[in-house]
Amino acid sequence: MKKIVSCMLLIAMAAMLAAAGKKDGESEKRFEIKFAHYLAESHPAHQVAAAFAAAVAERTGGSVTVVMYPNSMLGNSQELVEQTTAGALDLVIPTDPAIAKYVKKFNMVGAPFAFKDYDAVDNFFAGKFLEWVKPDLENVGLKYLARWEYGFRNYTTSVRQITTPKDMQGLKIRTPPDFVNAATVKALGGISQTISFTELPMALKQGVVDGQENPIATILTNKMYETQKYLSVVNYTYNATHLLMNKDKFDKMSESQQKVLIEEAVKAGKALQKIVREQEALQIKELEKNGMQVAFPDTKPFIQAAAPVYEELKVQVGEADYKYFMDLLEKSRK
Repeated sequence: MKKIVSCMLLIAMAAMLAAAGKKDGESEKRFEIKFAHYLAESHPAHQVAAAFAAAVAERTGGSVTVVMYPNSMLGNSQELVEQTTAGALDLVIPTDPAIAKYVKKFNMVGAPFAFKDYDAVDNFFAGKFLEWVKPDLENVGLKYLARWEYGFRNYTTSVRQITTPKDMQGLKIRTPPDFVNAATVKALGGISQTISFTELPMALKQGVVDGQENPIATILTNKMYETQKYLSVVNYTYNATHLLMNKDKFDKMSESQQKVLIEEAVKAGKALQKIVREQEALQIKELEKNGMQVAFPDTKPFIQAAAPVYEELKVQVGEADYKYFMDLLEKSRK
């Protein structure tokens, strides 16, 4: 993790150096931006967010200051999105499912095994998806700034290794209050139990659930190896995080302040993607060092077992939006 912190310090310093002398924001109206998220302070996303905050303050001459509230200090992911739409918060980085409460189209991003790797993810987001959803976000009071990163989600358990869908049979798996995650666990034969992320460590420790699912970085930074013996790397669903801002707050800022926010948001997003992706292999080794047994199963049986989830997604988002998303996905694969 020291390497991650070092990388983030370099990013912050580079942003500041690049912005040297650009302090024209000193005479502008001042804004304090409340930025809350649910991740641990040791998670790469928080380190990037801190660098983003430093760069924004530097480039605006201090007219825009970003105050961080990490580690679910102000609520879980869904609650933070709600607070941002209401204006109680200004910035948030929810995953696609947390946004889906307001814009159902985001449910489709997490469709099981929709993306085979990060290159496939990038090809998809280079298409028309974001332009398709941005008007819907603005209708609920959210301004889209940039795509950040969360990663592919994988299963851990304290009971047994999951190498085929049969191994999931009867296991109680914690999922967030997100449709795709729960539906996929059920399709694979497991028992989905919705538990708040803040309550997950105790639920794992007490054996309330047998396992959970999250990206590698989250599994490591939250020390899940202390209660989970087995990690199954199947990359069953992908989650981006998206930096969203309360639209009313954004609209009150000057054009130059808005420009800085968007530019630094995009820069930070690219930095986070690079870090998350490059660190995953090292993080898996770190989990092994801490006693986890890691498997890389053949995903074909999982893909077949999870196929019915797509029909459920069609009902969730509506046939027209389902078809449009699937068309975008197919185009991104060519």
